[in-house]
Amino acid sequence: MLPFLLLPALIVQAPQSAIPGAVEVRPGVFVLKGLPNDTICAAIKKQHITHVIDLRRDTEPNLDCESEASRMSDLGVSYLRYAISAAPPNGDFEFLRAIIRDLPKGSKVLVHCSNGNRAAAAVCPWLVLDRGMSVDEAIALSRQAGLKLPETEAALRRYLSSKGRT
Repeated sequence: MLPFLLLPALIVQAPQSAIPGAVEVRPGVFVLKGLPNDTICAAIKKQHITHVIDLRRDTEPNLDCESEASRMSDLGVSYLRYAISAAPPNGDFEFLRAIIRDLPKGSKVLVHCSNGNRAAAAVCPWLVLDRGMSVDEAIALSRQAGLKLPETEAALRRYLSSKGRT
């Protein structure tokens, strides 16, 4: 019976992300649930993030792209805003996949939206098509990173299907 008493001590907790509120889906590729606040900006600097991609739309609350762009510039981080909907068309997935795929060697990127749903979906095609992850594994990781809306997952699956991945 003694080994069963030790079982709780053997449970290993998942490591905390180097960026609070973010999931590192691959080394140097982070999906953030929310907006970069002071704590997150400090982590961005500490982790040497080189690029931030903001996927929020004009109608979202607390949108201040000029301020975020300025803050990222002060940190030496390249900022791109590319607003996408909850059910992005294939062209949006293709564009964002190319951006991530074609980053210079050694780059680190943080992708964010208001709640992580779109950001997690935007990174998923890169995981599958450029990093060789299975669709099921990539979608499970995307769910962990914030993918939650059925319409977003359906759009993601349509895009992957159009590329012959199901």
